[in-house]
Amino acid sequence: MLLLEQTKTFKKSLKKYQHKKIILEELKYIVELLLNEKPIPTKYRDHELKGNHVGIRELHLKPDALLLYIKMDRKKITLMAIGSHSEIF
Repeated sequence: MLLLEQTKTFKKSLKKYQHKKIILEELKYIVELLLNEKPIPTKYRDHELKGNHVGIRELHLKPDALLLYIKMDRKKITLMAIGSHSEIF
């Protein structure tokens, strides 16, 4: 099982989702898969970003609710941000 780390940006952006149960349930499910190194279902459209964001992965919890994360050295997952396209980029 991998270790979980959360950036300050992630923690701050997560606060606005505290009352959005569906997003939080999806997030919990995805984090569990990531930590246990299980494959992410294709419906979440998990992919690596390009350009200035190489090394960061993005997936869609819902159509406009994204999760950015980094998988480091097969030891830990770092949650970078959660939010809409316009909020993150």
